[in-house]
Amino acid sequence: MQTHVVIIGAGLSGLYSAYLLEQKGIKATVIEARDRVGGRIISMPLSDSKDDQSKYQRYDLGPSWFWPEMHPVITQLIEHFDLEAFPQYQTGAHVFDRGRNVPPQRYDLGMTSSPQSMRLAGGMQSLVEKLSNAIKPETIQLNTVVTHIKHNGDKRISILTKNEKELTETLQASHVILAMPPRLIASSIEFTPALPSKLKQHFANTMTWMAAHAKLVAVYPEAFWREDGLSGSASSQTGPLVEVHDASAIEGKAALFGFVGPNAAARKTAGRDTLIQVSVDQLAHIFGEKAAKPLEVFLIDWSDESLTATQQDHIGAASHPVYGLPSSAQDLWQGSLLFAGTETANNDGGYLEGALTAAKTAADRIKS
Repeated sequence: MQTHVVIIGAGLSGLYSAYLLEQKGIKATVIEARDRVGGRIISMPLSDSKDDQSKYQRYDLGPSWFWPEMHPVITQLIEHFDLEAFPQYQTGAHVFDRGRNVPPQRYDLGMTSSPQSMRLAGGMQSLVEKLSNAIKPETIQLNTVVTHIKHNGDKRISILTKNEKELTETLQASHVILAMPPRLIASSIEFTPALPSKLKQHFANTMTWMAAHAKLVAVYPEAFWREDGLSGSASSQTGPLVEVHDASAIEGKAALFGFVGPNAAARKTAGRDTLIQVSVDQLAHIFGEKAAKPLEVFLIDWSDESLTATQQDHIGAASHPVYGLPSSAQDLWQGSLLFAGTETANNDGGYLEGALTAAKTAADRIKS
């Protein structure tokens, strides 16, 4: 199959790369190993959702926030697609949980973010859907894994792929954009010629954003905590949820979400069902008995996602990692091998903004 650009990864960065190239009239094919687009962006509907229910009633299990004052690219893209943004609910008291044997401590001054964090109606997946719908349907190839990338000289690259039926195909391209976590690049794709050793080591040492973490969302009929003067935000010294926020849909059911504190090994030992139960018990301890009876609970452990995390990612960073590409990643294969994804952004790495700016940097390198 002949194409011009092959983009590996249909997360936000890969889709935006394809979108930008299509705006310039450059043909691209997006290869995605998952059976869906979005990568680490996923917004879940209730299991009993019906077509006539509000399209806004979805809950983010990946990233959910952006900050217009700091992140102009995503803000402009959201405005361009006429998506509805709304502020993270912060009105009311914040709660400190110091353990099950100690009553939760309420701080009526609350805890607000500055600048204001914003969310999208329908979840962040709404942006992914707009991008994927804005590019030609035949552009995206799901359930396909890239196993080998070979430079044949000049700007001629062969990309070997394998689908879910184990059938192989070789694509030909002038450029490749790798829009996937650097650790997965280093561990899952063979390159001919091999990547520079310093670059491969850099990739292996680059922590995959979110990969060490797990996120839980509990959905309720109404936001009863607001009636009690609570913002829905809480922090805990004991867990399992160490940080909790209001995750209510702009229309539809209310929700609380929490970041799970125990590390990947401890979560695996506890098991999914136990982790959900003790998390709901903790929410009831913090917010009262109404929190003990959610309509539905979602839990995603990103360390279990083999298309996101490697074994190295099971241990999280103590602080926000420093991201960006080293000089050894520049002008590889006569400038035909490029990298995107939030971990490759020189600014705003780890944020959705970084995923978009990295995509633009890569796409700008490709001329029609």
